[in-house]
Amino acid sequence: MGRAQEAYDAECAATACALETVARRRNKTDHLTIFTDAQAAIWRMTSDDPGPGQRYAIASRKHIAELRRKEPVIRIEIR
Repeated sequence: MGRAQEAYDAECAATACALETVARRRNKTDHLTIFTDAQAAIWRMTSDDPGPGQRYAIASRKHIAELRRKEPVIRIEIR
């Protein structure tokens, strides 16, 4: 993770990584659910404003957009 990273950053990074993994798959899916126990990380994914976790939020939103382009009816849940 690097220096000056906290558990919050790890949770944000894990969410982005999960979305990237699914976005890179060739097979289609109509439903994706990612579970995390970090509510702050979930909220962070809703905005790409500057601040802690911004790069992970931007990456997550990019992967979500990619998934929606591939499969417009996909249902994505982050819980």
